[in-house]
Amino acid sequence: MSGKYDKILKEIIGKSIRVFVKKILGINAVKITLLNTRMQITNEREADFILRIEERGKAPYIIHIEIQSVNYAKMPERMLFYWLLINEKYDEYPKQYLFYIGNAPLTMPNHVPKIGKGYKYEIIDFHDIDCEKFINSGKPEEIVISILCNFRGNDGKIMKRLVIQKIREAVADEMLRSKYFRQIQVLSQLKGLGETEGEEEEDMLIYDVEKDPYYKRGLMEGELRGELRGELRGELKGEIKGLLEGIQLALDIKYGVDGLSLMKKISAIGDLTKLEQIMELIRHSASVDDLRNLPD
Repeated sequence: MSGKYDKILKEIIGKSIRVFVKKILGINAVKITLLNTRMQITNEREADFILRIEERGKAPYIIHIEIQSVNYAKMPERMLFYWLLINEKYDEYPKQYLFYIGNAPLTMPNHVPKIGKGYKYEIIDFHDIDCEKFINSGKPEEIVISILCNFRGNDGKIMKRLVIQKIREAVADEMLRSKYFRQIQVLSQLKGLGETEGEEEEDMLIYDVEKDPYYKRGLMEGELRGELRGELRGELKGEIKGLLEGIQLALDIKYGVDGLSLMKKISAIGDLTKLEQIMELIRHSASVDDLRNLPD
């Protein structure tokens, strides 16, 4: 997997990898074990997913899944390289699958042309998967995946709004709903649907942290400490703690790992006014790059 979507794609698909194994690959496993994907050679390589599969009546075996959002001419050679490395690490040749989730038509072969079809792997093109397989499941992780699938000729922007509505119906908690909205926003860009305008898009991108229970709890703790101790300093400390918790949650929901990387700098700020300014910046930011020059 390569490109700016790497981390979020791996996070989203990793949460639903068992769904992919069952619904996409048709494997009815009784047990799935995630194996270490790091393989140490001269330069360390990391595959997307390596799984040990156990099915009834069959010997356990390994499958390797790579996620690709763009056509890459050297993908067959990369898959072959992983095939050899996995055998070296686990003494077993894996069954390999390439999940193609890009917007452009698939052009990559499933074998290395120079050596023929003696070695090949299976490509799952999400253009061929009916979104109905996921969109009506009632499970938010599967509903999110439907944005990558075939809309069967329906307008993409209409389908995106339908996916958003399905998440609203399936997830009551505002904090969790905002997390899924962020995932939909990222994945929809792969389908060329990132520029949808309207109320739905605004709901997806702006999470009101002041409604979050962790944020409220922090403020309440600050007020309580102030009342019990009769100290303004205790109250202020509690408010700062609550606001920091809210900022951390907002960064995680909106930008994941990239957003949380800013917490080390933010946690060192003890000024309530500056922290409130940072929260406003987060709420109205379009990308994590908008937050690189936060006030000290």
